[in-house]
Amino acid sequence: MLSDDEFRRLLKHLDRPWDGFRKVRKGVKKRVRRHMQTLECTGIDAYLDLLKRSQEASAECQRCLMVTISRFFRDRMLWDHLQARVLPGLIKRFPDRLTAWSAGCANGEEPYTLAMIWERLDATLPSAPILEILATDVEPSCILRAKAGLYPRSSFREMPEDLRNRWFHKLRGGRWWQIDAYLRERVNLRVHQLLEGPPARHFQLILLRNNLLTYYQGPAMVAAMEQITATLPKGGVLIVGSHEHPPSLHVPLTRDPECPWLYRV
Repeated sequence: MLSDDEFRRLLKHLDRPWDGFRKVRKGVKKRVRRHMQTLECTGIDAYLDLLKRSQEASAECQRCLMVTISRFFRDRMLWDHLQARVLPGLIKRFPDRLTAWSAGCANGEEPYTLAMIWERLDATLPSAPILEILATDVEPSCILRAKAGLYPRSSFREMPEDLRNRWFHKLRGGRWWQIDAYLRERVNLRVHQLLEGPPARHFQLILLRNNLLTYYQGPAMVAAMEQITATLPKGGVLIVGSHEHPPSLHVPLTRDPECPWLYRV
């Protein structure tokens, strides 16, 4: 088993933060250890040396560090605030069209949650702009799972039952549920690396939760954040994880006093 000290050395080599991985390190360390065994590296020194010499090995190691924990309506208070306050405010400010980006979407729970609350909100309004939802993740297998829209019961822990019954079809005796085809068509899913900057030039709403600010650090993270926030217009909204804090950036961000993980440009 990879020790914590050895794992710290690996994170330092890759310029990744220990604090971000501390609580999820058990599963990550197992994946790294399996990778080391595949490469026949018996110790951390040999492994780090190989990562320096092999771009392929380094890329696979980065995949081992991926964390894809998610569920529908994660941090329920946030979604209630989005539906009640944030989205109506964005509709008033941008009445023609809204574009949202779910960055690091894992298996699609987050962008589909956004689509569900938008449909609920849209039904209460006489007119609303078109909402385009782009969802990206660096891992192709995550995007494939999101497109399939199949989820276990554990994914619905925070989700209102009426929405589950409205938008999901029970399969295999209720062990799995599949999201309605209409909602799947509402979300554009794409493979994308966050460190390469945003996948488009303009967004009014960006959900950047529990990924870039947790699992990266240093100049690469700051440079990506600069590019990402530059796509938001005046009045645009950035949402981060409940324990995340954006670094100082050229684009000034104002924290919402009613919702601590929400920032406005």
